[in-house]
Amino acid sequence: MKVFELAAVAFLRGREVLNVRKIGTHHVILPGGKIEPGESAIDCAVRETHEELQLLVHKDDLTPLGRFTADAANGDADEIHCTVFTAPWPRSGHPAPDNEIADYEWTDLLNCRDDPRQAPLLVNCVIPVLQARGVI
Repeated sequence: MKVFELAAVAFLRGREVLNVRKIGTHHVILPGGKIEPGESAIDCAVRETHEELQLLVHKDDLTPLGRFTADAANGDADEIHCTVFTAPWPRSGHPAPDNEIADYEWTDLLNCRDDPRQAPLLVNCVIPVLQARGVI
C-alpha cells in the first residue's frame, strides 16, 4: 500500500476554505504537500504554501487542527496521513498559484459535502472537526 505523509493548511475565511486543484487532477484539495525527510509538518506546511500559492505564512499563524488518515484524492497513493493546520485569511488580494496549480477556489464548508470534486480529507476529516469545535 502506498501512503504519503503530508501537511496542509486550511485557510479559513468565514465559513469558506481555500482549496487548490493541481494540473491534471479532478479533486480540489487543501494547499500542502509531502513532508520531506527531516522536515517537520509545520515546516512543510509553510514551505508548500509558499511554493504553491506564493503566500508567506509564519509558523505562529498556524494552529494545529489534527493528524488525519484519508483516502488519497487524486489516485497518486492509496492513503494519506496528513497533519492539517488552520490559519485565518486576513489578506486582501488573491493567491498567486505556481505552475503545478491549475486553479484555486473558496469552498463553502457547509455546502460542499455532495460535491464529488472535494477531497476525502476535507469532507470526512477537516469539516467534522471544524464543526465539532464550533468553527463553522
